[in-house]
Formats: sequence, C-alpha cells, structure tokens
Amino acid sequence: MVEAGFANRFEKGSLLWWNADYTHYQVQACIPDYAYYLFVEYDACIGGNGTRLLADMIADGADFVAHPIVADLSWYWTAFHAGIYPDEQLRASLNCISFFSSRALLHLAAQRRAMSAPGAGIKFWPLGEAFVASEIEKAGFNFVPLGRYGDVTRYTWFPPILEADLVLPAGGHTFVHPVLDQKRYIASLLRQTHFVRHYFMPGSHLRRELRRFPGAVSRGRLYRAALARAAQRLHLARGGL
Repeated sequence: MVEAGFANRFEKGSLLWWNADYTHYQVQACIPDYAYYLFVEYDACIGGNGTRLLADMIADGADFVAHPIVADLSWYWTAFHAGIYPDEQLRASLNCISFFSSRALLHLAAQRRAMSAPGAGIKFWPLGEAFVASEIEKAGFNFVPLGRYGDVTRYTWFPPILEADLVLPAGGHTFVHPVLDQKRYIASLLRQTHFVRHYFMPGSHLRRELRRFPGAVSRGRLYRAALARAAQRLHLARGGL
C-alpha cells in the first residue's frame, strides 16, 4: 500500500485496521474493469438474494452504500477529526459491508494519495469510517444507506454473534455483524464487556455465554482481560485514543 502511494499512517491499531479502505483501492487496481464493487469483511454476513441486492443498488444509481454512523459529539472519533472535516462536514459509516461505483473508488484513492503527499499537512490521519463517508459526501456522490435494502438491526459493533448461532430469516435481505468463530467470539466478549467481573455474577450475560465453552476461559485469561479493560478505561479518562 505504501509503494502504491498511500501514507503509512494510522492513529490506533494497525495500518489496514485504521485504513480499511486502502484494500479497496488495491482490489480496483488489480481488477479495474468493473463498474461496481461490493466488499464484505470476514466477520460480516449478507442474507438474501445477492443478485437482486446488487441490481437494486445499481438501479438506485448508488455510488456508495454503507450503514451511516451519526457523526455528532456522541461518536467517540468526532472531536479528533475536527481539524480535517470542520463546520459539520464530518460524516461516518460502518463499512464492513460496502458497495462502491468505480468512479467513487477512483476519487477516494486520489484523495488518499493527495493527503499522503509530502507537505499535505494532515495532523490527524482520518479513520477509514470517517474518510470514506466524508469524502463521498463532499464530492457530491450518491450515498445510499444500507438499511434501504434490508434489516440492519443486527449490524453493529457489539455484541458479537457466534457462527454456530447464526440464523438468517427467509425472504428479504439481512445484514449481520460481527459474526465470529468461537475463539474470536470469546475474545470479543472479554475485550468489549465493560467489567470482566461480570463473569463472577451468576446471572450475567457474560457468565451465561462463557459457560457454553467449558475449559475455554481460564482464570488467568479473565485476570488479564480485567487488567486490559482497566488500563483502557484509565487511558480514555486521560484523553487518549
């Protein structure tokens, strides 16, 4: 990605976690002759008729389809992007399932490269979820919410859904995220549950879920998860990322 002209910059996590849109530009560069592209991340799922879904998106003249995030003060990342998307220009979207026209992807790649140029002066490197939606809106492309095409009630960050528990209704389209295997499912519960001590409360959701996997969660792992959550809360309280 760096050799292709994209900045080796990220504010948290890793290059491709923070800039999930980078891989979209690589795909288009490798197979450039498509008019439209649909991306589905490993932990997302589409239930329904995929051929009809794409036909509907194309018929709507969509340049970008994703699930909008309300980028107001309630969104954690809003304040960090004020320097690059001021005056209510900030938009955001959950892009685990995302549809693009070819022209929209070409524009986004050009914008990322422009920001990556020496002397561009980008102090806070924009998160993919903010960059894509904001640049699409700013350029006047047609952004259609994913919910137009089906049920998005189970399409969020948390709680996760175990692969073995996934049931998709017949008829219509359903969008689901995150859908995880057992190892990732347990890790997500321990990482995201606000207080790991809930495990020791007999009626808690965390206790009920982890009890399904006897022997998979040691006390040492619970202790490490509790320390990690405490450190994260302290870091956030001090104003960190």
